[in-house]
Amino acid sequence: MDATAGAATGAAAAAPGNFGTGRVFVADSRLALGALNYGRRRALERYFGVSREQANLLTFVLALAAADMAYETTRRVVRAPLALTGADLTMGGFAMREAALGVAGPSLRATPLLGALVTVAVLGRLALPGVRRVTLGLRAAEQRVRAQRIGRYSDARRTGTPGGQEA
Repeated sequence: MDATAGAATGAAAAAPGNFGTGRVFVADSRLALGALNYGRRRALERYFGVSREQANLLTFVLALAAADMAYETTRRVVRAPLALTGADLTMGGFAMREAALGVAGPSLRATPLLGALVTVAVLGRLALPGVRRVTLGLRAAEQRVRAQRIGRYSDARRTGTPGGQEA
């Protein structure tokens, strides 16, 4: 391989026409991250009065505080009982209906029982994994019972007695 072939390949790779989608994405993401980092440092400097060297440490402390707050809030939400009343559920139902009709369009407002149809569709979609699990379990149980029954009948034919038991 001669030196001119290597130089031509390197020049073609560096040409602006070969700047592909991946390189554009990396360049754009670097610019965006650089701008976000600059904005973060300026905000910390303005609100907390920290220097550029202390900005990373303060960011780490603030991130830990936010993570702790998110953990505590999540723990309270999970453990708190739902204090929903019938009025809350009714208002939520009306809000969901109006949202669905807003997405579906004004012509569907005249459709009778549209809310019931959408509710059945949503509940059916939510219940589908459970129904599949139950169906697979029932099918496996039926196959086990069938195998036992076939085994019992084949034993009875070999021995000539019902149930495959010796007389």
